[in-house]
Amino acid sequence: MTAMMKHYYVVAPGEIGCIEEPVPAPGAGEVQVRITHTAISPGSNVYIYQTGSYTGQWEGKPQECIYMGAGVVSALGEGVTDLQIGDAVSVGGVGHQAYAVAPLSRVHRLPEGVSTEEASLSYLSVWAVSALHLGRYAAAETVLVVGLGLVGASAALAADMMGARVIGVDVAPERVAHGRQLGLTAAIDGAAPDAIDQIGAAAGNRGVDLILETSGSWSGFELAFNACRDYTRIALMGLYRRTPSAEQALRLHQMLYGFPSKLHYKKIDIVGCGYDPENALPDSPFTFTREGNYSYLLEQAGRGKIDLTKLVTHRFDSSEVGDVLQRFAEGDRSMVGAVFSWQDS
Repeated sequence: MTAMMKHYYVVAPGEIGCIEEPVPAPGAGEVQVRITHTAISPGSNVYIYQTGSYTGQWEGKPQECIYMGAGVVSALGEGVTDLQIGDAVSVGGVGHQAYAVAPLSRVHRLPEGVSTEEASLSYLSVWAVSALHLGRYAAAETVLVVGLGLVGASAALAADMMGARVIGVDVAPERVAHGRQLGLTAAIDGAAPDAIDQIGAAAGNRGVDLILETSGSWSGFELAFNACRDYTRIALMGLYRRTPSAEQALRLHQMLYGFPSKLHYKKIDIVGCGYDPENALPDSPFTFTREGNYSYLLEQAGRGKIDLTKLVTHRFDSSEVGDVLQRFAEGDRSMVGAVFSWQDS
């Protein structure tokens, strides 16, 4: 008799449905994982929930709405010798599902002391390590994180782990309060009239060296530019899915290209931050890879250098996926890290 499992999909814009599926079997070079926890990345996951796909256009078929999870190895495909059944692992690219199969390269053994609950959120901190590489972070620099949702909070913890003076800013009071609990140098209300002055005071005479813009909002982009000194680098982690208003577009155009252009006269450097490649690219100055970043981040978590439990603000049962996505979609900013338990599924 075929074993079945629960798998939650976006089945229409704004609607989550549970589909019973056969438990997938691993092929050669693959690992089957019994999922114990999944997590939501509120930016992209909520966008998929609202629109029905990454492209923003409903395609008429169920869509995944997640890419973060962790669990225990339950079966190994042919040729897999680096893991054993029973190993606790983080796994990327999984859905809200009771079992998942993934290539070995996307399955990462957890060090002792790192739980599957906190590891379910590790993907975004790993991405932040990549963004710090691309932003040319150097030890002891001051890093401003714009946006303190889950991506921003993950980036702030990663920058702190790597030795930065970290300043966080957000316009949601709940997220500013959570930022203060992360132990940052400062967490600032971006809606305050003197927010830029507060950032400057926290940064000190040197000013901000690197900005991680994680908000994906044009107001966040504008704040990042206003916080720049000469030669500040801006690493864009957020995706700007909505066009700016006409008034805001004029301000941004003046700021970037009008006279005196901040982009030119302040010598600002902007870099887009996708993910590091799975394999080192030939003739590239960047030799960091996704797998290497994962190994580094999880090793540091095992050594107590980064506490991923600080990202977990809310815990739910797996059956509550749809309700939580709807709360995010309605503007609930009290949640940062929402984690779902699959222990009883």
